[in-house]
Amino acid sequence: MARVTIRDVAKRVGVSEATVSNALADKPIVTAETKARVRQAAEELGYHISPIARALRTGQTGTVGIVVSNLANPFYADILLGISSVLTPLGYQTIICNTESRAELQEWHVTHLLRHMVDGIVLLSYSSETKATTRALAAGVPLVALWRRPGGSEVSFVGMDDPVAMRLALEHLWSLGHRRIGLLRAHAASSPSEARQNAYTEYLTGRGAPPLPGMVAGVDLSIEGSRDATLQMLDLPAPPTALIATSDLMALGVTMALAERGLAMPADMSVVGFEDTFIAGLPQIQLTAVSVPRRELGIHAAELLLERIADSSLPVRDVVLQPGFRIRSSTAPPQAG
Repeated sequence: MARVTIRDVAKRVGVSEATVSNALADKPIVTAETKARVRQAAEELGYHISPIARALRTGQTGTVGIVVSNLANPFYADILLGISSVLTPLGYQTIICNTESRAELQEWHVTHLLRHMVDGIVLLSYSSETKATTRALAAGVPLVALWRRPGGSEVSFVGMDDPVAMRLALEHLWSLGHRRIGLLRAHAASSPSEARQNAYTEYLTGRGAPPLPGMVAGVDLSIEGSRDATLQMLDLPAPPTALIATSDLMALGVTMALAERGLAMPADMSVVGFEDTFIAGLPQIQLTAVSVPRRELGIHAAELLLERIADSSLPVRDVVLQPGFRIRSSTAPPQAG
């Protein structure tokens, strides 16, 4: 079956191809009656405006790229829903790219998004690699960094107040009586991980209980990585009585390690997670966790991107949201001794 063209629509309505083009573009030189006839004919014939033709005419494709580090992580689902809730009603399509937490794959995806002439990019990635950011900015494509701020580049940014989030976790554990508190953080150099560890060290040092050697581990954002790191901490001469895992997937790894050693949560170790995804609320887990406003992060990122698509000369700006904290049954006072 031959592809329907603008010429077919023009023949059906009895007008010129230029009139069809102007009608579908909603230009005022075409009467409302003719626009209605053209749109009806286009719908009946199944004609759709070529995105290439629209890009040539308007300089925009109506598509936005979203670069995500790990689609298997439930943390990203609500963020993507937030982005979609803003962009979809405005007619934007999204191209979601999964980098598998690899810097080279991040750059590959960004390069191909630029080749597809996306109107903008939301960079929600694990890597702080800046080549992709620099490439997008050099091409004049609006870019918003979400969750991790790329180093060396001035871009609009949406994130959470990580020092506040860490202090919420620490104050809760300290109030329960914990003094040996471990930390599992992402091993990559990224703004959330660094800010959280700095806040962790500052808080405990200020309380007169600076972290002991072996109490901080940089791991992959995976169940296996946090399991292995937790087992190593359990082998310390004075293992932690509480552990903060900076993702819910990491917290699952902690529970696996405890189970392997025949230990229970929170009787033998209290655990606090970050993110507060559906995993945290599972009956078998009931994880006390920092609550990240994930959907709101996505909404703000989409809104910032639309601002820059509309006017690229606007100054970059930051949106930093405040975390919440939800207490469940994974934390309790430490055992005596």
